Amino acid sequence: MLTHQERQVILFLIIITLIGIGINFLGKRYSQVKIIACLHQNLGKINLNKADKDMLMGVSGIGEKTAQRIIEYRQKQGSFEDIEELKNIKGISINKYEVIKEYFYLE
Repeated sequence: MLTHQERQVILFLIIITLIGIGINFLGKRYSQVKIIACLHQNLGKINLNKADKDMLMGVSGIGEKTAQRIIEYRQKQGSFEDIEELKNIKGISINKYEVIKEYFYLE
């Protein structure tokens, strides 16, 4: 069984590989200006509709219970249509929402 740190390293390498594949794909489809704009907008953010528990817990202020509640909300309500829906989750106050909202994007 892998340690938490080893899983993080593997996840990092997978993410870097996927970013490389994505850049290659975008390079074939769009001009350089469009690629930069697309990558800059969501660079370093987590897709709220696809993130697993560990990815959600990587955001400062989101613990195991809150991450689980986000996943359960997504399973019951379907995909998030607006980041502000995070306010509907128990444990995410308006103040916490203001802190964490910048870490997410929707796709």
